[in-house]
Amino acid sequence: MIELVLSLPLLIAGPVRAAAPASGTSAQAAPPALTAPELRMTLAEAVSSALADSPALRAAQAEEKAAASRGESRWGGLWPQLSLESSYRFSSEVPELTVVPGKTQSLGDHHNYSVGPSLNWTLWDQGARRQAWLSAVAAADARSQDSTLARRQVRLKTRLAYFQAQLALEQVRLLGDSLKLAQSQHGDVEKRREAGASSRLDSLQAHHEVLTRLRQFRQARSDLAAALRDLFMLTGRDPGLDLSLPLDGRMLMPLPADIEPASVAVFLDRLDGSLAELAAIEGWTIDASHPGVAALRDTARSAKFAANGTRAGLWPRLGLSARTSLEYPNGPVLEDFHQNAVGVSASMPLFEFGRTRREAEGLDRQALAAEERAEGSRRDLVRDWQKAKDQLLGLKAQKELCLKAAAEAHEAAGLTYESYKAGRVTFIEVQTANLRELEALVQTARTDAQSLVQLAAMASLSGKE
Repeated sequence: MIELVLSLPLLIAGPVRAAAPASGTSAQAAPPALTAPELRMTLAEAVSSALADSPALRAAQAEEKAAASRGESRWGGLWPQLSLESSYRFSSEVPELTVVPGKTQSLGDHHNYSVGPSLNWTLWDQGARRQAWLSAVAAADARSQDSTLARRQVRLKTRLAYFQAQLALEQVRLLGDSLKLAQSQHGDVEKRREAGASSRLDSLQAHHEVLTRLRQFRQARSDLAAALRDLFMLTGRDPGLDLSLPLDGRMLMPLPADIEPASVAVFLDRLDGSLAELAAIEGWTIDASHPGVAALRDTARSAKFAANGTRAGLWPRLGLSARTSLEYPNGPVLEDFHQNAVGVSASMPLFEFGRTRREAEGLDRQALAAEERAEGSRRDLVRDWQKAKDQLLGLKAQKELCLKAAAEAHEAAGLTYESYKAGRVTFIEVQTANLRELEALVQTARTDAQSLVQLAAMASLSGKE
């Protein structure tokens, strides 16, 4: 089961509401968005780019083609092999025969050569070559399944990286809103202290909350930058922008005070939008022929064929050869001559210390091991599918509770701050109420992200795009 670790820093407090407008202020149009170079990427664009640029996927595809070529080469071994053979030999000494006293006859020449086509064909080998071809074909099928699996893994990893970036972006937005409100409340407390309605302790506590939000907001931007770099590494794209200080492009002006300017305004799909896009996955079914399992089973078939081919080496092998060539010299006659030859050969191993049998047994055991791994992988996939379904069901229930908790925490935070201004509660209680609201909103975003993780895992297990 592939899980996403949502690495978000601990959030300690802070509201997520904008400061209420001053009394008498009329409703106005939404303030302008922040001005910075824009970076936009949808989930579909990220996946498409990753599939087009993944080195792991290209490597798997190259291995698939290499295995297919090996299968084709084994198929060629089933048929006659035609080749051109030639040889040349120089002999420093040539035998001579004394025909009559005082007269000798050379039995050859210093220069010897032979050139001509040859045909060789294994007529019978107990199916050894055919089994080797079938083994190579099964191995090519396994590499094809590996290629399919690599494609699914690239898609899944890219989706998980995108969800991580979405969650980090949501955290930046939530903490930005929280920081703005903390700064607004601190300013309000300072005015009340100047008027004698608040204490120095309240002012310090309010300023401490501002400092905490500033620190958390800066860390959230660093986390977003890291998530974006992970995402672009997978997609193989160079954004050509400075990602060191990103901000959510949905943040409205004015931005919180005392923060570093944005290096880039990031626009990703919203979490709820991605949930709607992937919602249909919940109704899909698990892929019974998952490539991870199919590859192991094809590997087992390949080993079985190889074992059969090896075992065939214990039996006789019958071969046919034919050759036509130009030869020189023709014995004692120093002239070229044309030679045709046909031959049949048979061979059978008699004693080899059991090498062939042991090799075949080893391949049989490899096939058994691959079958067992395939069964184990199948069980793991069924378990992962069921776990994802269970997790998704639980996350949907949690989402409803999170939304209800966020709504109530928002109301409670507002009422607590009004009570503080009326002098009925301390500022510590305001901070506590703000913390609960922020935690509820962040937990809602985390729940959405975890739901997306489970949907992406189910999509990978189902085999649908």
